[in-house]
Amino acid sequence: MAAAAASGRVDDDFERRRRARELLDATTPGRSIAVRRCKLALETFRVDGDLGEARTLLRDALDCSNVHHPTIYRAWISMEEQAGTDASAIRKLFEAWCAWYHKEDRAGSQDEGGFWCHYIGFELRRGTAASARGVGERAVAACPRDPAVHAKYAKAELRLGFPDRARAVLLSALDAFAADAGTREWLEREVFGKIHDQTIFE
Repeated sequence: MAAAAASGRVDDDFERRRRARELLDATTPGRSIAVRRCKLALETFRVDGDLGEARTLLRDALDCSNVHHPTIYRAWISMEEQAGTDASAIRKLFEAWCAWYHKEDRAGSQDEGGFWCHYIGFELRRGTAASARGVGERAVAACPRDPAVHAKYAKAELRLGFPDRARAVLLSALDAFAADAGTREWLEREVFGKIHDQTIFE
C-alpha cells in the first residue's frame, strides 16, 4: 500500500509539472517561456530533487526564441554544482555556452568576459592548476580588451600560489592597455591591492 501511494504521488507530481509546462507554452511568448521554465527547473530540483526533469526543462528553455542563454547556463551550472555533478559534465555546459557566443557572433562582447570569469572561477573550485590556467589563457585570447578578464586570470594564478605567473599575466595586461592610464591603475590595484607588501616589479 505504501509503495502504491508513493508511486501515485510521483505520478501526480509528474502530471502537475507537465500541465504547468503546457500552460506556459500556451500563454507566454518565447523569452517568458524560457524564464518560467528556468524557474520551474530550479524549483523542481529544489523541492523534488528531480535532476533529470530539471535538466529537461533547462534544455527546453535554451530552445526557446529570443532567450538570454547566459542566464540559463548560469542557473544550470549552479544547479549542477549544488547537485555534486562531476566536473567534466559541468565543463561540457561551459563549452556549450562558449560555443553559443561564436554561433551567435557575440564573441568579444562584454557579456563574454563575464562568461570567462565564471569559467575560471569554476576551474579554481573544481579543476586543477593546469585546467584553470588553460581557461585563463583562452579567456585573455578571446577577450583581450576586457581588463576584468586579465585581472581574473592574474588573481587565479595568485590563488594557485604562483605570484610570478600572476605578475607575468599582469604585465601582459598592462602592455595591452598601454594607452589607458586609468585601466592600468585599476589592474594594478585589482590584482595586487590586497596582497600584503606585494609589488609588481619586486
